[in-house]
Amino acid sequence: MEKTLIVEALGEGGLLLPARLERALAANDRAKLRMTALQDAAARARAPATPLRPLDAEARAAGLTGDGLDAAIASARLLDGGGYQVSGAGRLTQAILDDIAAMADPLAAAGEAGAETFAARLAALRTAFGGGTDDILSEADLVRLTSARRGRADSAHLLVMDLHKALNRLSASLSVETVAGARTLGIAEGDKPRIAAFMAGLGETRGLIFGHPGLDTTASRSGARLVIQNDIGTTDAHVIIIAVEGLTATVTYTDVHRSRAKFFISLFSDAGAEWTPLAERTAAGIAGGAAFHLVTGRFAATDAEALDGFLAAVGRNIVFLIDWNKARKALQTFVDKATAIALLRTAARGAIGHRGFLEMGGPELVFDAVRRSAEGRVPYGARLDRVLGREGAARFLAEVLRLASEGLAAGRSARLIRDEVRAELARSFGSVEEEMLAVVLRQLGIARMLAGEVAGVLDAPSGLSDVARDALRRHAKRLEEKADRQIIGARERASGPFGQGGRFLPVADAAEQAVDAFEEAAFLASAARLKPGDAVPPLRDLAAGAVVCCSDLVRAVAAASEGSAGRREDVTDTLEAIDAVTEGERRADAAHRRVQEAALTPGGSDPADAGALVATLELARAIEGATDELARAALALRASVLEEMAP
Repeated sequence: MEKTLIVEALGEGGLLLPARLERALAANDRAKLRMTALQDAAARARAPATPLRPLDAEARAAGLTGDGLDAAIASARLLDGGGYQVSGAGRLTQAILDDIAAMADPLAAAGEAGAETFAARLAALRTAFGGGTDDILSEADLVRLTSARRGRADSAHLLVMDLHKALNRLSASLSVETVAGARTLGIAEGDKPRIAAFMAGLGETRGLIFGHPGLDTTASRSGARLVIQNDIGTTDAHVIIIAVEGLTATVTYTDVHRSRAKFFISLFSDAGAEWTPLAERTAAGIAGGAAFHLVTGRFAATDAEALDGFLAAVGRNIVFLIDWNKARKALQTFVDKATAIALLRTAARGAIGHRGFLEMGGPELVFDAVRRSAEGRVPYGARLDRVLGREGAARFLAEVLRLASEGLAAGRSARLIRDEVRAELARSFGSVEEEMLAVVLRQLGIARMLAGEVAGVLDAPSGLSDVARDALRRHAKRLEEKADRQIIGARERASGPFGQGGRFLPVADAAEQAVDAFEEAAFLASAARLKPGDAVPPLRDLAAGAVVCCSDLVRAVAAASEGSAGRREDVTDTLEAIDAVTEGERRADAAHRRVQEAALTPGGSDPADAGALVATLELARAIEGATDELARAALALRASVLEEMAP
């Protein structure tokens, strides 16, 4: 019933005839039972000693458990002036007239001959019963309701019988049948492969609904077109209709949520369909009068196989629309909207979906994992992208969607699925720290490159050309900016009240400072025109030692990454490499002092060339400052590794 108005608004009311017929036949059963109850009530009033014939079983079968038919019969009394006092008589009378209206509905929708006559007869009965009192039933009213004699005044009973016959004729003419699980109406034999293709796609993912209502499919022929309609869920303005004519399929989709409509279109980005822009529509009685969104897609197939492939794709993707907005809001508890939608799109394309996640509690599934596996590390309800980083949070939530969906499909217990999510969260925290160390390694790679270029300038026997100096300066600046970009995200994740991976942040910070110092050294080396002298050999030693320090620290960080599980050999390699870095820093200090001594000793350089003197000292200071930062990074790494090893 929820879909009736929107399907009619889209001009496909013919799809509703099978459902209308079913409702009309159910209304026939209700009307007859209600009339029987009023007849039994009158008989009871005339002969109170007559045993009651209970109607409760028949009422349950007809869906009338709330009508109180047995109570109405038991309450019946004769009135002194004639007629009967029956509890709820007026209400039952109006219900019978409403049942008759439901019986007439499919006849009018199908344009059957006699539909207008039935409507006029019903209108006359409504007029006749318009002023009735709720608990009073006159003898004339009883006859007008229940008489089956023809040739006299019309009655509700006669109208019900005539409508029932007309409904049987309509049902026989429609040839309603089921094709591959779809309820069909008046289709041609050539329509069946198209319907089967759509239903095959629907069947591939139907299991991902996990008990949620929806996905009922109806198909009918409307002139030259085969029209397929799917209910999707229970929202009144949420419907999809596919019209097939020849080798062309036209998809009409309506939705109250604009973002979900855009998501639906995105699922077919590679299908070759052309989509109209989203349009807003309103219709009386639909979505509470609010606007809904409509979009149409057109797919022109080259052959029947391609057409069936598209129809199957439409059917396959429908399940991913059910409760989509609910799932999006649940994921936005932990990540931003764009990431949440991207997760849902990935889950749809991977045939995972989001209904399993919602069945397992949605956000509460993640909160439970946080409470049990990350207590004290993540406050309850904290955005995971602030804890794990955007990419880390997205990876974790993608795994949550997969674990919930595949777990439920495989029949795993809810407890096991929750435990798997907890384990995944614990791994995610470990991966955050690994990512921080990966940032450190990238920083050190840049530092090593810059240190090597500085050492190369000092080793050049005849210095650099102006073009080479300019190229070195620009390249060093690009590398330093690249290092800045790499560490910004790591600092954001590791800082603040929800920071994680923070125990390695001092290492990353010191490595970044080393990059800055080496960039300054590269600039000085490109700008200075050093003259051979006693200061140059120790300056070369200083630059070469800085390169070695970078390499030793790379070795230490790599071993720390491998040793996250606490393996003794990896921890030993880390500590040995850290010791080599600190020793290298001491050698750099000594080389720096030799440069200063040579540069400042009378006769050690040309005192007339003050620029070369300043350049030599500043370059040595920059390189030695870089080794200081490398040593600081090494000691921070050592403290973190030892802390991890502590009981």
